[in-house]
Amino acid sequence: MAERLVLALVPDLMFATQIEQVLERLGYLPGFAPNAAALLERARTDRPRLMLLDLAARGTDVPTTIRALKDDATTRAVPVVAFGPHLDEAARAAAQAAGADAVVANSKLAFDLPGLLARYAGE
Repeated sequence: MAERLVLALVPDLMFATQIEQVLERLGYLPGFAPNAAALLERARTDRPRLMLLDLAARGTDVPTTIRALKDDATTRAVPVVAFGPHLDEAARAAAQAAGADAVVANSKLAFDLPGLLARYAGE
């Protein structure tokens, strides 16, 4: 188990790079999964501090992924922060209903990742 691992499903390379830089600057170990199945498997084995899920991940049913994480005894306690376009209210509501600990706009994640880490990663 990586003590300060933050596991993310972020297909957008530019956004993933930005997240990675902030995590590393703050002393976290960034981990990225290419798809939901890989995220679930790695979350079970590596027990991250926090998981970040992009609601715009193509080919991924993010609410189903969140439910799977929250239904699994090994991952249910790991906070999940879902993020996406602020105008996509339906996706944000679905993520919240699925059990995400927080659902924020892309802009909130970009500008307040340190604050979200402090709140949800137990720092």
